[in-house]
Amino acid sequence: MANTFKGEIALTHGGKSYKMTLDFNAMCDFETETGKNALIVLEGMETGDITATHMRALMWAGLRQHHPDMTLPLAGKILAGNVDAVARASAAASPEGGDAGNVPTPRTPKPKKGRALKTRP
Repeated sequence: MANTFKGEIALTHGGKSYKMTLDFNAMCDFETETGKNALIVLEGMETGDITATHMRALMWAGLRQHHPDMTLPLAGKILAGNVDAVARASAAASPEGGDAGNVPTPRTPKPKKGRALKTRP
């Protein structure tokens, strides 16, 4: 059974039950697999700027936290039957209004004071 307090979600596929967690380790697994910043890719979900490859890799990374033998093709099949899984796992990992989540909110760097931006004519 998935523990939503820990950011876990429950999924089913082919009559089997799975648990998924997008925690720090899952983010690291995703980044190792893809070479992409997991936080930026997750942010892209909100704007629709995410690839199918990244969705499948996020699914794989989240599933392998509880299912170490998870493969990318199986993660893709599970995702096809649970299209909202990555969004639900992301939401479970970073609940609104609390600090129980385990995925930090990315920060936008602030411009440095006293330096003018150079523009080309």
